[in-house]
Amino acid sequence: MTLTPPARSTPLSAQVARQLEQLITSGEWPVGKRIPAESELVAQLGLSRNTVREALRSLVHTGMLEARVGDGTYVSALSELQTPFVRRVNRARLEDAVEFRAVLERSAAGLAARRCDARQAARLRKLVAALRAASRSGNPPAFVAADSALHEAILGCAGNALLAEVYEHLGRALKLSTSPQLWDQALAAKEIGLHEALVEGIVKGDASGAETAATALVESLRAALLPTARKARNLK
Repeated sequence: MTLTPPARSTPLSAQVARQLEQLITSGEWPVGKRIPAESELVAQLGLSRNTVREALRSLVHTGMLEARVGDGTYVSALSELQTPFVRRVNRARLEDAVEFRAVLERSAAGLAARRCDARQAARLRKLVAALRAASRSGNPPAFVAADSALHEAILGCAGNALLAEVYEHLGRALKLSTSPQLWDQALAAKEIGLHEALVEGIVKGDASGAETAATALVESLRAALLPTARKARNLK
């Protein structure tokens, strides 16, 4: 993406901030990347240093950029929602976070069942087959990767960008709030049948069936995570 001089009809700094935000959300500037120096941005945009500085400060304030004294400015989050959302979920009770995920899972499953097309349905079936294969091989990393790909595809079927973003951040927060061992327990082979029921509900357009399977999956997550998490807290 090439930066362009903004129009004069709205605040210049807001327009610059929006362009920089698009570079981040598109992945062109990934998390951890050091962005061009302020002087380079000024030269590209043909604007004053104060305007560019104000745009950068606004993205630092939202948590998308991090200014490091004497080093430069780095991308720290993919969206303005990520940092405050993950921080808030990490302050919440694990029980509340899991219940919130259940609401999102159910909604995504219902929307996906109503909107899934033939191409997407074929992909979902391939992904659930990959999940089954990973489970049978006893390969936890492959199982986690297949599970993530499947749920990402379901969100794609749902066709709601905001729901997908919130779900992504919630998933990251849940993983950070538990140990890898706790998370892996929630991805046991016994859940394969629930994933298959979820996919079948979606590809057949059965919103009720898909929602029921999605709820059951989160209940399985709850059963795996909460007792062990409470035990871990009690041992501290």
